[in-house]
Amino acid sequence: MATDTAAINSALTRLRVAGDTLPYPGAWLAEPRSEPSGVVLAEDEGLSRLVLDPVTGTVSLVDDDGADLVNSSLAALVACAEAFLAAQSSAGAIDDDEADEELAALGEQLTEQFREIDPPAVAHENTLWSVAAEELGYGLG
Repeated sequence: MATDTAAINSALTRLRVAGDTLPYPGAWLAEPRSEPSGVVLAEDEGLSRLVLDPVTGTVSLVDDDGADLVNSSLAALVACAEAFLAAQSSAGAIDDDEADEELAALGEQLTEQFREIDPPAVAHENTLWSVAAEELGYGLG
């Protein structure tokens, strides 16, 4: 399981480049921070954190209500982020005259990509990546 410090820092470097264009509203940390719930990768201060479980390798969105799975692994988190960024780029190139249908199709394609990368990441409609794909399909991504 690639959850050592070097793997975490490499993933964070890739995710920091995307910055606020990813669907998580918090900031990627300059250095991962260990706490009892795991290794914090990103934080929306006072609201939520993206946390890597060093034992299972899963990445979860942790807030006052508990933890929700984001990805099954750090590698899957990076792959989903890269797929999302590519879809965002494609959405930006869509002509306004045909935007609704093309954006909806793009959102559906993105959900399928997420499903291929990490099926649990889109296991239900309220996961971070499911919501991101749906919003992109509405032109909000």
